[in-house]
Amino acid sequence: ARFSCKALSICFFCYFFFFCLSLCIRSSVMSAMSGTKRAPDDMLPAHGDLGHDAKKVKLMSSEQGEVAPSRVLHVRHLPADATEVEVAALGAPFGRVMNIMILRTRNQALMEMADESSATALVNFYNYVTANIRGLPVYIQYSNHTELKTTHASGMNSSAGLSSHPMMQQHMQPSLASSFGAAGGAAMGGLAGSADGPTILHVMIDNMIYPVTLEVLHTIFSKFGTVLRIVTFNKNSQFQALVEFSDGGSGSTAKFNLDGQNIYDRCCAMRIEASKLTTLTVKSNNERQRDYTRPDSHEVHHSAGHGFAAPFPGVGGGAGIMMGAGGAGGAGGGSPVLLVSNLNQEAVTPHEIFILFGVYGNVQRVKILFNKKDTALIQMSTPQQAQTAQNYLNKVVFFGKELHITLSRHSQVSLPRDGQEDAGLTKDFSQSPLHRFRNPGSHNYQNIYAPSPCVHLSNIPESITEEFLRESFEQVGGAIVGFRWIPLKGEETDLKKDRRMALIQLGSTEHAVQALVAMHNFQLVDKRYLKVSFAKSQSL
Repeated sequence: ARFSCKALSICFFCYFFFFCLSLCIRSSVMSAMSGTKRAPDDMLPAHGDLGHDAKKVKLMSSEQGEVAPSRVLHVRHLPADATEVEVAALGAPFGRVMNIMILRTRNQALMEMADESSATALVNFYNYVTANIRGLPVYIQYSNHTELKTTHASGMNSSAGLSSHPMMQQHMQPSLASSFGAAGGAAMGGLAGSADGPTILHVMIDNMIYPVTLEVLHTIFSKFGTVLRIVTFNKNSQFQALVEFSDGGSGSTAKFNLDGQNIYDRCCAMRIEASKLTTLTVKSNNERQRDYTRPDSHEVHHSAGHGFAAPFPGVGGGAGIMMGAGGAGGAGGGSPVLLVSNLNQEAVTPHEIFILFGVYGNVQRVKILFNKKDTALIQMSTPQQAQTAQNYLNKVVFFGKELHITLSRHSQVSLPRDGQEDAGLTKDFSQSPLHRFRNPGSHNYQNIYAPSPCVHLSNIPESITEEFLRESFEQVGGAIVGFRWIPLKGEETDLKKDRRMALIQLGSTEHAVQALVAMHNFQLVDKRYLKVSFAKSQSL
């Protein structure tokens, strides 16, 4: 009996212990579930040192939960010794910077803009363009605080103090002078040698691997103000441009933000200087120059509507700021594989596809789908080349059918396995000698144009006559509308005479496309092959 009572006491004690333990655990879990996930800067201290002993900061928190747009921004991954001025320089192009709090131990900062619209513009811009300080990327997002309230022993306005800082005078744009007060404006007015800054910028492109078009330049520079005119030209074998803004403030802002940045990933770096010119003269709108104040500029812009049109994440650290429209993500700015549908399956083979798409990049592989022969996958060398081909060839009529081109979700085109039925529908062109862009910086990058009735012929031996070329093209492309030899530039040498060029116009763009596919790499004489590309001119 004593043993039974003792056992019963032990059981009761264990039950009571575990019952109390379960209540404690349940209470902890419920307490954790009742809280909300904090935004990254909720972990920041409520007070911090801004580099001024007299300044004390109080953070006014917004409601907990998902961080909504706010005029207070959270800046992360700062250099250990970053200054207020460097942080303010990130926000100044978008509006008045009211206050900054730097948290040294965390390499973070809070930056307060004058209004939410300025903060929103800043965040939207840096979603596409990676902000950087001293060449190191920093990251900006909305804070869950609505404002930074500061008190200064000296009573000095925070923004006025920033603008009067010598480094701020060096780095801020004149267009922002009024936002920082009269003293700051007077101090900053000397940028680019003018109180209003330069209205015309001289842009030089280094390491130009991919084409830079008027549309690309307009897309980039119009982010900073109204672009009136753009003139492009080649000087000393380098692509250059003059960009005219409606006001000097926009020019200064663009120069400050874009000088030294890459247009595409690790290439096409911009060197920007203030031009001494006061205005640009554009005689006619074409692919090399554009006056955007003319009524026909919009029409020309869309008729040439090729090139790249959406910002690409990552200025700084060698990345580029442009990518193809459609903005597909992924390494290198999207997929290098295109999905092409509505092909004429009776006329089109992998070779024809290789020749046509090879005008806009190096085609690596082509796969016509075995069970859907009006559809093909085309793998280009890079995502940029895939986007270029899509922009130029989408909705082009090819052997009587309008092409429909999209970026594929695949990252590469696979070859058929041994023994797998394919019927010659998959081809690997990675080692083809016909690639037009094998050499980085090739002039072919600067001569990419939209399909048109006019095609450009080159590598023509002196023995080949106009009649021979006309007859050859008539057999594959129909009636010839016009023909013109391109005059030789400079001194006529035997080598130049044996490398002649010409323009030939066919009845339509569709006929020109078929003629290019049939005649590119056509053997003219022994070891001499014709090179065909789309011409800059739409007609002769």
